[in-house]
This record gives sequence, C-alpha cells and structure tokens, in this order.
Amino acid sequence: RVLVAASGGADSTALALALRKLGFEIVLAHVHHGIRGKAADADAEFAAALARKLGAPFFLGKFNVPAAAKKAGESLEMAARRVRRRFLTATAREHGLRFIAVGHTADDQAETVLLRIARGTSITGLAGIPYVTEHAGMTFIRPLRDVTRRQVVDFLKRRRQAWREDATNADDFALRNRVRHEILPLLEKRLNPAVRQALLRLADIAAAEDEVMSVLA
Repeated sequence: RVLVAASGGADSTALALALRKLGFEIVLAHVHHGIRGKAADADAEFAAALARKLGAPFFLGKFNVPAAAKKAGESLEMAARRVRRRFLTATAREHGLRFIAVGHTADDQAETVLLRIARGTSITGLAGIPYVTEHAGMTFIRPLRDVTRRQVVDFLKRRRQAWREDATNADDFALRNRVRHEILPLLEKRLNPAVRQALLRLADIAAAEDEVMSVLA
C-alpha cells in the first residue's frame, strides 16, 4: 500500500497510473497550497477525479502557504515543501501507510545537482535526490527518478491521460525554474548537448563514492 503525492501534474499522474498498473494498492493525497486561486482549486478537483478513476481513496489538505512562509520568515518554496511533507506524513500515519511515493524524475535530479554545484556542496550533496529517504517514521520513495520528463509525457499520451500544467512552473521567481528554463538549455546549447546525462552520471558516481566512504568511516 502506497500513498501517492498527487499534484495533478504529469509526473505524479504518471506515477499513480504506473503504480496502479503494477498492482499496488494506492491512496492519493493532494495539497492545496492556497497560492494559485481557481487554478489550484482545479488541480484539487483533477486529483480527486483521478483517484475516482483509479478506484483509490483520496485525501485533500488545504493550507495558506503564503501566510505560513511569512510567519516562519522563509521562501514560498521552503514553506510549501514543509507544509506538504508534514501533511503527507500525517496522512500516511493516520491511515497505516508506511510508503509515500513522490514523482521526482531524472530531470529533477539533473536540476538538483546543478543547483547544488552552484551553491557549493559535499559529495553527499552531489549525489542529488536519493531513491529512498526516511522522514518522521515514513519511507519516501521515488520510482521515477531515472525516467525523463519526456518519457513521462509519452507514457501519458499513449494512455490518453490528461494532466494539469502549473503556470507557476514558467515563472522565474524560483531558482529551480530558472535552472529548468534558462540555465540548462543554455548549457546544452553552448557547452554540452548532453549536459543532463553528464549531471546524472556525476550524481551516480558521487552516490557510489559516498556510500563507500560511509562504510570505510
């Protein structure tokens, strides 16, 4: 039994479909961040409809993330992540679920590694997003981490499955969006057409070296 973090976007929609197709008993949980008005309402409605289509239980959490960010003195990104993780772990615990699946892809991995390089990081940081992490007694799993966003979209199109596009993904207020829409395309054009694959290889090497060093230490 797996709780799927269902945003309504392509990645999480494909994740829910794939897990269901593989025979897992899934539960969908959606977080309404209180940021995007009617668009956010439509995302929640889409996630609920997807749950009905897949015959899965559905849980909705509604929050005022801008207020939470202001109160904590942190960015919208950080507040949204904190609120989302807290809701997912609480929902999983309440319904006796241990595993929480999130839709990070290979593209997210490449973006994360590049962001960490730019900020300065350790070998552990260079490993990027792990397949599995433990948080508050729950196990977060990322089954799509080696799957590209293009493969995700192809998977959905073949199944004639719609998804929601988050308009804020095109805004450059978030560092990740700048990396996704400006920096990586520029590096592909001017430095290395296969820079994403190079970043993924770097992460794999760093993860392996970090594991060896941990054992030796």
